[in-house]
Amino acid sequence: MPFSPTLPMPYAHERYLGRPSCPKCGEVAVASEKSTYTEAGRIRHSWCCDACGHEFDTAVSLPR
Repeated sequence: MPFSPTLPMPYAHERYLGRPSCPKCGEVAVASEKSTYTEAGRIRHSWCCDACGHEFDTAVSLPR
């Protein structure tokens, strides 16, 4: 399968460490720029890739 910089690249470490990879270049993100708790019981993380500067968000649902 050819490399496509527009698709997220899943890595096994995401499942265990919770650190996402940049959907543009694949670099592992170290720390989110900002985290926000929503009323719906979710935590939204805003990231900026150190390698390419691409900004993206992830969300985590908390168990009720």
